[in-house]
Amino acid sequence: IFDGCSGLTSVTIPDSVTLIHNYSFRDCSSLTSITIPNRVTSIGSNAFKGCSGLTSVTIPDSVTTIGYSAFEGCSGLTSVTISNNITTIVDTLFNGCSSLISVTIPNSVTSINQGAFGGCSSLTSITIPDSVTIINRDVFYECSSLTSITIPIRVTSIRQSVFYNCSALEFITCNATTAPTIEPSTFQGIKANGILTVPTGSTGYNTWMGTGNYYLGKYSWTKVEQ
Repeated sequence: IFDGCSGLTSVTIPDSVTLIHNYSFRDCSSLTSITIPNRVTSIGSNAFKGCSGLTSVTIPDSVTTIGYSAFEGCSGLTSVTISNNITTIVDTLFNGCSSLISVTIPNSVTSINQGAFGGCSSLTSITIPDSVTIINRDVFYECSSLTSITIPIRVTSIRQSVFYNCSALEFITCNATTAPTIEPSTFQGIKANGILTVPTGSTGYNTWMGTGNYYLGKYSWTKVEQ
């Protein structure tokens, strides 16, 4: 609709709107704020991609689907609240949101997909809800301000390069009693001498502590049970 409108500073979406189409506001770099009406159920792919002037976004609970890269490259975005009815954080949803400090992921989410928060270099912490079972590849790659993270009890798989170049990451707590599977380069580029905290009596974390494939042992991490 307004694709490429770099001079657009504000827009009011009427309450009658139920769908924000693909590319609707892509590269509207001067857009500083937008209110998404409570009747909107779907936000299309690339809908707000490149809206570098946006500083905060609230996605109402009426939204049940968000397309890939919908907010990619929103480099001025500092905070996001996501609908409580979203089940998947799709590919590259907030990729390159370099000013993003905080994000609330609702308990409805079960999967965080490829590159969802890649390049969010200002993100210092994030809470992953217990509903999540899979963290797909590259989700937090180059989140260079991320210092700690807690991985929920139901996560069974952490894919390739999830924490690639998270150079400040030094504390990981994993609540799963059976270690989630990891892949080569899952932890590549993290900080040395960090601490992994796992449940007492848990199994499978010796793989994590290995020195091959950029596992935690390669970075001289210590495992602590509690």
